[in-house]
Amino acid sequence: MFPGLKIGLAEGQRWLISPVDEQAAAIVAELGKVMRLGPACGSGRPGEGGRELCVAVCGESDRLDLEAGGAVVCRLAAPTDQWTKIDQMRRVASQIARETMARGGLLFHGALAEYRGSGFIMAGPQEVGKSTASRRLPSPWRSLSDDMTLVVPDGKGSFWAHPWPTWSRFLYNGPGGAWAVEDAKPLRAIFFLDQAPFDRLEPIHGTQATALTMESAEELTRELLLELTDADSARALCGKALSAAKGLAAAVPAYSLKVSLDGRFWEKIEGVLPVGDLPGSGEDSLGRAPMSVESFMADDTLRVVCTGTSMSPTLDEPDLLEVEPYGTAPVRPGDVVCFKSPETGKTVVHRVVSVGPPKLGTHHSSLITHRSALIRTRGDNNPADDEGVLQAGDIIGRVRTAQRGARRWRVHGGWMGLAVLPWARLGRRIRSSTGLLPHTLYHFLAGLGPFDRTLPASLRPRLVRFNTRYRAFLKLLMGRQTIGHYDFRRKEWHIRRPFRLLVDEQTLPEPKS
Repeated sequence: MFPGLKIGLAEGQRWLISPVDEQAAAIVAELGKVMRLGPACGSGRPGEGGRELCVAVCGESDRLDLEAGGAVVCRLAAPTDQWTKIDQMRRVASQIARETMARGGLLFHGALAEYRGSGFIMAGPQEVGKSTASRRLPSPWRSLSDDMTLVVPDGKGSFWAHPWPTWSRFLYNGPGGAWAVEDAKPLRAIFFLDQAPFDRLEPIHGTQATALTMESAEELTRELLLELTDADSARALCGKALSAAKGLAAAVPAYSLKVSLDGRFWEKIEGVLPVGDLPGSGEDSLGRAPMSVESFMADDTLRVVCTGTSMSPTLDEPDLLEVEPYGTAPVRPGDVVCFKSPETGKTVVHRVVSVGPPKLGTHHSSLITHRSALIRTRGDNNPADDEGVLQAGDIIGRVRTAQRGARRWRVHGGWMGLAVLPWARLGRRIRSSTGLLPHTLYHFLAGLGPFDRTLPASLRPRLVRFNTRYRAFLKLLMGRQTIGHYDFRRKEWHIRRPFRLLVDEQTLPEPKS
């Protein structure tokens, strides 16, 4: 009997990787070094230490079979060179990832980093700079993988991230490497990378977060599906992958991270990171209301991400807010507060409009304090007060600062908040009125056609193709700035304003999916 390997995942799944012949034993032994796995103990019989994955080398082409007893048999063709040996190790590891997908996991195209005990993914297509960004992280950051991460749910609303090998590092006499696959970290945030002249961080959520999550897992998911010969199984697994992407996007905060060549992008990340032994995202995520929030703790401050427009023009989607508890301080009219609605149980951010005495008969007059006062709230963009009233115990804290992109400002409360609100509304009306002229001018100029020929050659938009194994990603660049990309789902180009004036979209190619 040849020695095997054992592997345990954070979701509780256990595997025994068992070679059945001498050539398979060599492949499995090398896989153990790459994934830093320990030897299987005991007899290694199925069911005694986890599910069994049998590896056999035969004359047939590579294929996978499922035995009646539940063991997975991976039949590999005889290795002929270094590349086929690496590809066979990848196929054995991919079977574990595929089985994980059936239970809500994803093989993610992203680098995994650890910061103070928590895991964070930096995702994006090839050539976006994941490996370079991983190498630039200073202590106490620690890079665990630079290209792939296996994400698994724990069944309690949270996700865990396992580092996964970068198989391309073994090609063309590459440096190779080893990854501690069992060293899983609780996943606290996902950062979707893009190159830019300046570092910038913005929260994203909803359908955008789901789409980017699925896009980062799509290529690897397709690669796993191609190894299945059963079309029904492939379709079922594809559906599970989409559900897993939706669940991951809903549970884990996501951000768009612009990374410059010489900036300190990790400082942007550290400003929003929830670290330490925090409860799962299912407990941290707050419900959605007209101005709802997704929250997490950072140090002693609650950080929330706004969704909705009910607090415009003071706050807007997707501003990042810092919320501090009141402690013994009284709640004042004019404060912008984060509270749990007694009507819906959801958590919202609105402004306090009045603080009045409690209902008669509920307290003795000598016991009336700000803790028993009745509080009414309203969104700055709403015509009427919120239904129901609050007490101080319903309020999580007051909003002290807000951040939108690189801009950060103080959110005024009390009499100052009430004083600046009319001016903010007036400023919005002025901007809306004055914006009609440039908006009309823009559409007039757009109708005249592109103006790229009026620019010097160094500033003209250029098409860049990023080739992967199964797809070519197309982007438009101007200098070092990305001004547009091709959307495979909608099958159309997306070009940012005002750069649309410089591009003739009719001449842009449409790559095959």
